[in-house]
Amino acid sequence: LIEVLVAMSILATGLLAVSAAQLYAMRGGRSGRHTTDAAEIAQTQIEELNRLAWDDANLAPTGGWATAVTRDRSVGTDGVAVIEQTYTLTWRITNVNNWVKTIDVRVDWDEPNRPGRSYTITTIRHNDSPS
Repeated sequence: LIEVLVAMSILATGLLAVSAAQLYAMRGGRSGRHTTDAAEIAQTQIEELNRLAWDDANLAPTGGWATAVTRDRSVGTDGVAVIEQTYTLTWRITNVNNWVKTIDVRVDWDEPNRPGRSYTITTIRHNDSPS
């Protein structure tokens, strides 16, 4: 009877450790998904700004971070879309000289127990025909 009790307690400890590892892995997966979503949002904004003409008003220097825009990411649950995460998108454009601009795009979001998360991407835009 004592051997069975010891074996059961060892098994319970092992199962508890496995369940804790599973919860940690699920949390890491969610955090990784949010970082991937933020990278996708930032890359999409960079591509949209790169498609603009060099002298487009939307590509003018911003003098700091532009007004924030929010992007929601939804997941489907039983056919109903539920907002899983809201991201805040900002960007800044700086003229280096007449033929080079830098574009910084930042995405911010909060996660439970990890507020203030941020992803930033930067690119340099070159004017092929400077005036």
